[in-house]
Amino acid sequence: MTTRLPPLKPLRVFEAVVRTGSLTLAAAELHITHSAVSQQIKLLEQHFGITLFTRGQRGVEPTAAARLFFTDVKAGLDRIALGAEQLLNTGKVRIIRVSCTPSMAMRWLIPRLSSFQIDNPRVEIRVTTSTVAVEAIKEPFDVLIRRSPMHRADYECIRFLDDVLTPVASPRYLQQHPLKRPQDLLQASLLHLSSRSQTWTRWFDEVGVPVKGQLPGQIYEHFFLSLQAALTDLGVAMGSLALMEEDLAHGSLLPPFPDLCLQDKGFHLLFRACLQDPVLANFTGWLQAKGRETSESIRA
Repeated sequence: MTTRLPPLKPLRVFEAVVRTGSLTLAAAELHITHSAVSQQIKLLEQHFGITLFTRGQRGVEPTAAARLFFTDVKAGLDRIALGAEQLLNTGKVRIIRVSCTPSMAMRWLIPRLSSFQIDNPRVEIRVTTSTVAVEAIKEPFDVLIRRSPMHRADYECIRFLDDVLTPVASPRYLQQHPLKRPQDLLQASLLHLSSRSQTWTRWFDEVGVPVKGQLPGQIYEHFFLSLQAALTDLGVAMGSLALMEEDLAHGSLLPPFPDLCLQDKGFHLLFRACLQDPVLANFTGWLQAKGRETSESIRA
């Protein structure tokens, strides 16, 4: 049985409307009028015979069925875009797009990339940084690295690197503020991450120190900023061992309680199913191997 494809032009409009949550924003992004967006959505609804959007206080809201359909549409459009780019670059250097957080890029991925590039000179790894969830990413990508499991149609997700957390501070700070017991940290200058606001509370709970109310301290947007604050004697950061190898090896950061750690979900890879893409399979295999090396070093 042949499956009749829906009209393709409305699919791109549908994807933009769901992602932006607005007919107006979708129109501006696609450089068409608001009425043209409405017309394309109407064509798609007529094709399926169902309503895809309802109006809410903050704009249009996709129905439950539309949200499920969006996942497949988004993945399909991404694959078309990537396939078109690969066709244009036939015989040229292969480009692999990697999206990860700024801290992961600066402190783990980029320092290791030279070894991959030496062995694969005709593969260019393009790293972009972002902290948005997978559903909100507009640009096509081959590999996404985040600190929690992810899902997208036609993609695979695997845990490839341990995320073990422990308090760290500069030698000078620890000299000026001796920390003998975990309880002493309740009187220290704690450095927090806005995206992981409960990490300190979870660590205290893990080591058996009761915490009452919100813990005080400075809040930073990115992990590497909190580490920089710790390096400049501003307080104690909650650091991921995988992202602090150089700092710990050189002694610029010290863990006052190295045996008291918090095991987090781990770093995950989300990548396109690559059964017929040996270049991508080679790169994701390399990432997994490097992840195992780091994880084994952490456990040692």
